[in-house]
Amino acid sequence: MKDRSILNILTLIGLFGSIFFLSRKKYKFKDWVLIYFIKTLVSTIFDGPVIKRKYVKYPHRYFPKFFDSNIVFLYVLFPLTCVMYNQFTNKMDTLKSILCVPLFSGPMTILEHWLEKNTGLVKYHKGWNSYITFMVLSFTFLLVKGSIKGILLLDQKFNNPSKIENQDVLPK
Repeated sequence: MKDRSILNILTLIGLFGSIFFLSRKKYKFKDWVLIYFIKTLVSTIFDGPVIKRKYVKYPHRYFPKFFDSNIVFLYVLFPLTCVMYNQFTNKMDTLKSILCVPLFSGPMTILEHWLEKNTGLVKYHKGWNSYITFMVLSFTFLLVKGSIKGILLLDQKFNNPSKIENQDVLPK
């Protein structure tokens, strides 16, 4: 299959997946969208230096004159996977949430590894490998999870301070 066809299929999966996973549990819609945008921001911050130093290249991508990175991975698939992770671990305590990270960063790493070995969509250089990708993805999932918990805690503190004093406001 041609690289562009694979990229188009991944784009469609990401777009339809975004619609599905962001609209699940409508009462948490703003949380899912916030997670999506936080992950996008975190990915952009981490991806920029990696791309500029040419550890990872995306030879076939949309809008190559404007973006050095693959916007499908950076702005659709990775954030969507982070939303799925947060939906899955929403009611879990911290230790279980941490232990579940590989369930989401693992498949993303496997997909990127396969793409790197079998297509021209991703190319690793200068010692970059799938293990580093796995570690970066795992770290960013935990960073976003911690960020959203912090935001929800601050939201509860400012909007309902008496509730914080009487009970735990965040799901475990």
